[in-house]
Amino acid sequence: MTGEQERIDKLTAAELLVTADRASHTMVSTGGSTRVVLLVYVLIASTVLSLADVISGTAILWLAALIIPVLLVQFFSTRNRVKARPVLDGSAIYGWYSFMAMIAVFCLRMWTVVDPWAIGSKWLISFIILWQLLSAAQRSLDKDRVQDAQERAV
Repeated sequence: MTGEQERIDKLTAAELLVTADRASHTMVSTGGSTRVVLLVYVLIASTVLSLADVISGTAILWLAALIIPVLLVQFFSTRNRVKARPVLDGSAIYGWYSFMAMIAVFCLRMWTVVDPWAIGSKWLISFIILWQLLSAAQRSLDKDRVQDAQERAV
């Protein structure tokens, strides 16, 4: 009877692990901000960074104001998700990626461009750098949310 009970306990534990894994991946896929929103953020930021030396400050503000509808979309898509753990409680790798993105923006602001080829190359370089860093930050945040959901499910 003990062997049968151990087999049932192992099956139950395996089912619980599968359920926890499924629930955590479902939570991340349904409750997180989408990659499209992140892509729009990076597109707007790259455009503002590359045109900052060429167009007026008012036009830059109008370009930056495009972030407001994106913020609203992100707010309404993520308002029902489980509250994420604080940065210091997780692995905080996403914090480092975000910090490196801020450093990259600081460095890109020092690059002054005026001709169209330089503007295009600055836009392309800033897009690639920001996309790599911020998508890595989003991946690590999703990984921490999966781990958090697995801990809560068990």
